[in-house]
Amino acid sequence: MIAFALLSAGLMAYAQDDIYFNDGKATGETFIPLNDKGAYERQEVVTVEGASASSLYDLAMMALSEWTGPDGKAKVGIDYQNQETHTVVYKGCYSLGFKEVFLGDGWERQADFILKVRCKDGKAQVTLTVPTYTARFKSVVKTGSILELSNAVDKARGKKRSRGVALLEYLKKAADGIVDSMAESLKMTTEEDF
Repeated sequence: MIAFALLSAGLMAYAQDDIYFNDGKATGETFIPLNDKGAYERQEVVTVEGASASSLYDLAMMALSEWTGPDGKAKVGIDYQNQETHTVVYKGCYSLGFKEVFLGDGWERQADFILKVRCKDGKAQVTLTVPTYTARFKSVVKTGSILELSNAVDKARGKKRSRGVALLEYLKKAADGIVDSMAESLKMTTEEDF
């Protein structure tokens, strides 16, 4: 439950103070930065003095095993784990909200992510990549890359553009919250006595 609370808190707490670019050029609008594969990616190195690689790996595994997403419905799971190299890869998705189309019907949107945690003595590298998003409306499912979404928002005008920019900003905010929460989980000390 501690990891869930931390991850949820990370999704809620966010201060926007970055300048974003689309395709490497400032457009006057706020966009999220994309890596060379067209995905949003954030990487952070967490330093924990005196912590062993195995204890950091254990903390990462505990945090990931307890997390079910901010709404309790996220599709999540450990995709790869290696105790010898102290590496875990976790795949899942988080909600990007609901877009009503007509009388309560609409698109349920989510971002798909890959969270990789690599641990060494005294530090861990947390990398979160958001390569795609998925939208569902009844039996219709649309999946696209974050680059495609960003390009569509760049071409849009008016309300459609402002809604798209807000969606991209929320995508980044929620992704950054996951990284921040994992970083906080790794800084927690394990209790020796119980």
